[in-house]
Amino acid sequence: MFSSVRNFLHRHRRKFFITGTVFGGLYILSNYAQRKLREWQEKEAKRFFEMTRKKQHFESTERTCTQTILSLSKIVSESILGLLNTEEIVQKLQENPENKLALWEQLKLMIFTRICVLVYALSILQVTLRVQLNIVGGYLYRDSVNDEDPLIDSDLQARYLSLCHHFVGQGVEDLVKQIEKAVKRVVEPVSLKKKITLQEVEQLFWSIQTILCTDTADGDPVKKMVHYLVGHTEINEARLDTMVKETMDILESDEVTSIAMSSVSRSFSSVIDEIANLFVNKSTPTTKNHLEIDEHVITNGALKLGASSNNFVDVNKVELHFVKLIPVVNELITKNMCKGNTNIPDLLTQQLTLNEKLKLLGANIYEVFSSST
Repeated sequence: MFSSVRNFLHRHRRKFFITGTVFGGLYILSNYAQRKLREWQEKEAKRFFEMTRKKQHFESTERTCTQTILSLSKIVSESILGLLNTEEIVQKLQENPENKLALWEQLKLMIFTRICVLVYALSILQVTLRVQLNIVGGYLYRDSVNDEDPLIDSDLQARYLSLCHHFVGQGVEDLVKQIEKAVKRVVEPVSLKKKITLQEVEQLFWSIQTILCTDTADGDPVKKMVHYLVGHTEINEARLDTMVKETMDILESDEVTSIAMSSVSRSFSSVIDEIANLFVNKSTPTTKNHLEIDEHVITNGALKLGASSNNFVDVNKVELHFVKLIPVVNELITKNMCKGNTNIPDLLTQQLTLNEKLKLLGANIYEVFSSST
């Protein structure tokens, strides 16, 4: 019996060897595949965890960025309204002084200066803060995943972010002086008695923007963002100097300059939209048979939603005396005098905060600085 088994094994030894080799190879291959699968699963799980952690950290940075922007935008707006105080002139005009004409001329220039400074200042503030806060956010994320010495401590973070406070104070004052000169060149020749159209008002703002873009003496405010941020101080600490140089490179890049200019242009468009509403409202005065309540019209006791088709107003054909437009535009700017639900400073802040180009800029900067080696 044993001899038969031995002979059988001897005759089929080649088959058994091949079979054993195959099954052995399959066993080794199976173990290798399982090990590689576990490594891939662990790697994917780690990558997913890191992505989730990074996403949560970026969202936290974005919330901090929004809160900081809203807070500082309010401070900047109040600073501008304080520097260009139209309320004092309005109060003097109510007293019917002898120099009434000179006061109206002063009010005219001040109102246009206010609007232009708000547009430029809030746009510059939004861009510089998003750049700074996302650089800091990127550094903080790298510190959170590395066991090495921190790239940015709380003291360095505070000193770096404090750079933007110069713009809130002296920077805004410099901006007011520069824009005042451009406004005077464009608006001063326009007579208070002139009947003006919305298109002409838009042309005034476009002319002011053009002068500022081509200002060879003081420079384009948008291209001077670095000056407003770091042109006032000496930096002696190495790490802070590195962060400032990185910030300067970003702010001076063509991409960021283009985004800032686009933000300025969109802000001016928003201002024109608000002024267009004034032209419509002033061209459809109420009478004893018409009582307007918000956007509803009561006519002979019947409530109609909106005006009838017969009352359609082509805003581009409406003309208003410049002197009558000035006070109502002033109400759009002055928060405590605004009769509607919107005033220009808050409107600009909200639109800039929700600007998708600015958000994408911040996200790209965060990604670069959180992934650097």
